[in-house]
Amino acid sequence: MKKITRFLFLFGIIGIFSFSCEKEKIETDPTKAILGKWEPIEMGNWPNMEPVTNPGGYKEFLPDSILREYDYETGEYFYKKYKIDTLLYEYITREDGFQLTITYKYQFFDNNKLRLDHKDIAAIFNTFIFKRIN
Repeated sequence: MKKITRFLFLFGIIGIFSFSCEKEKIETDPTKAILGKWEPIEMGNWPNMEPVTNPGGYKEFLPDSILREYDYETGEYFYKKYKIDTLLYEYITREDGFQLTITYKYQFFDNNKLRLDHKDIAAIFNTFIFKRIN
């Protein structure tokens, strides 16, 4: 009886460790990997990057192609549309109805970091690194 009890105890411990040590699945579909809240942690002109010590807000990519940006200081949300395929497109509609498109090259690092590089525009900062937040 003691042998059976020891076996079950050890089997239970091994089972707990095998479930808790599973690696997080890396999402390869960009339409799924982009979903969630992202806060900037670095910005600059690659490879000269500076840390963002006091982020002003976050971007939240929602499944219905809505990009919601939150401003920490004012507590306000701003809404845009987005599309992601081989590039990331952000669509900004002005009050007069004119639509601006900002295009980025993107790269995911695991499921928790995102690099965005402006494409085809001259910007003060061309590269942004974001981390996923809850």
